[in-house]
This record gives sequence, C-alpha cells and structure tokens, in this order.
Amino acid sequence: MNASRRVRVLLGSRTAPYAVFLVLLLSVPAVFTRVPFYTMSVAVLICLQAIAALGLVPLVGRAGQISLGQAAFFAVGGYTSAVLTTRWQVNALLALVAGAVLAVGVAYGVGRFIFRAQGQYLALATLSFGLVVGSLANQLPLTGASNGLSGIAPPAPFGVELDTDLSVYYLVAGVLLVCVLAVDALLRSPVGDALSALGDSPVATEAAGVSAAALRRGALALAAGLASVAGSLYAHWSSFMDPSQAGLLNSVQLLVIASVGGLRTPWGAPVGALVIVTFSEASKDLIPRLFPSATGNFDIVVYGIALIAVLLFLPNGAGGIPAALRKREKKQ
Repeated sequence: MNASRRVRVLLGSRTAPYAVFLVLLLSVPAVFTRVPFYTMSVAVLICLQAIAALGLVPLVGRAGQISLGQAAFFAVGGYTSAVLTTRWQVNALLALVAGAVLAVGVAYGVGRFIFRAQGQYLALATLSFGLVVGSLANQLPLTGASNGLSGIAPPAPFGVELDTDLSVYYLVAGVLLVCVLAVDALLRSPVGDALSALGDSPVATEAAGVSAAALRRGALALAAGLASVAGSLYAHWSSFMDPSQAGLLNSVQLLVIASVGGLRTPWGAPVGALVIVTFSEASKDLIPRLFPSATGNFDIVVYGIALIAVLLFLPNGAGGIPAALRKREKKQ
C-alpha cells in the first residue's frame, strides 16, 4: 500500500475526524493569541455557539422541523443556573443539570402542541415560544426582570474555579467534543435513520410503524438540552444573564450557524460557529475603519450575507465539503 492510499484510508476512518478535531481544539490557544481580532473570549463564544447550534442538526437538518426558538432554551439553561447559584447557592454542575432537565421537559411538553403545525406555521409557533420566554424573563422578579441577573459564580468543576478565558475554553471545548460525539453516534444509529426518513417523508415513516410525533418531540428535546447546556456555561462564564439572550436575533444566529456549517452533519455546528463568529468579529473591527460614520449592529448583515452565500454556492454547508470531495473522488 503506497503512502497516498494509507493517508486516504486513515482519513476515511471514523476516528480520524475526531483526532483532527481534537488537535484543532488544542491548537486554538496558540493560534487565537497571535491572530488579529481573535481572543480566548472569542474562542469560548465559538464553542458555546457551536454547542447550542448542534441540536439543530437532528431537528432541522434530519427531521426537517424548522425552529426559531433555540435561543429560548439557551436562556432557560442560563437563567436556571443563574437563579439556582445566586439565590440558593446550588452547585454549578447541579444547576447545569437542572437547567438541561427543565429545558428538555419544557421542549417535550411544548412539542405536543407546536408540531401540530408544519412549514411556516411551525416556524411561527417556535418563534412565538421564544418571544414568550423572552417576555417572561423581562418581567419576572425571579429573573431580575429587565436588569437581568449578575454576580453568577464562574464554573468550578471538581472544586477548581475557572476564572480565566483560557481555563473556561478548555472546559467548553471538552463539552463541545463530547456533544459532537454524542450527536454523531445518534445520527449513525437507527434513530438517526428514522429522523432522516421523517425529514424525507413523514407519511412513509408512519407507515413503517415509527411515531413521527415522538421523533419530533425527541429531536426538539435534544436540541433544547444542548442549547440549555450552552446557556448554563455562558451564564457562568459571563457572570451575567439578561432577557436579550432569548431574543429572535440569537435564534436566527444559531440557525444560520448550523446552515452555514451544514445541517446534516454534526461537524456543521463547529464549522459554522467558527465562520460566523469570525465574520462577526471581523466586521466589528473592519467596518468602522472603512466607514467611520457607520453605526449600529453589523451582525445581522453578516448573518444574511453568509446565509445567501451558502445557499448559492454550498447548499450542504461548509461541513459537507469533505463528503462532496470523497464522492467526487469515487466517481473519478
């Protein structure tokens, strides 16, 4: 076996992508401290956005259920951790688990109603749910109302307080790796096949004896759990939660991240988060230099341009490029 074939066999194995991903995660601190507009706080944000967007792969990419309420579950996790740790001094890890359980329970319950609608009506239903969560967070004294909650303790796994962006990065990067492994395993399982079948034909899925309603609720619950974990980690990292975290813009951002990276692959969320957060941070740095009179938030412009570019040139997302290249090589 020649060297080139050995390389192709190695890259074609299931463990190779994870090895490459692990190396990339470990190399981030060395790279991000030397490249303009990259910082370790940006690296933490990329990982958190990737975790939150990862749940949209089974839900939207495979099951075909449009969701504009992912940020609401992000806020549920963040506020649960914030309230439990600041008001009742609950351990941060227990608070994170409680937030995930609450988000999964709410998602499963809400799914019993919203999945009666499909298409654009489902998108509006999930959007409405997000607006309700944001409105409650903006008014309830328990959540600090419009002022939010501050003074949230930094994460302290095994009693070691992580009070720097670098230490928090290693934590969230590890969580991201575990989440990618879990979602990839799910998508390769019979459940993943059922989700793909549901996205292709709900009628055929029901005819095969699989409950489409249960699949939809399960996919929404998984998406909610991942978003909640990201929200809890964000709350402990930033030490602050406010109602804007449940806003429509954040839900759109997560959907764009998953779409840009690739909605049908677990690698789409990390790739999309890197691309979108990079473009967003670059726009904050470059646009004021190019247009000194420009003011306001440029993020929505970045999201729109990135999504249009992907729809035109990369319909399977940036994360689908390796699969496309392998398919092209087989044809040759």
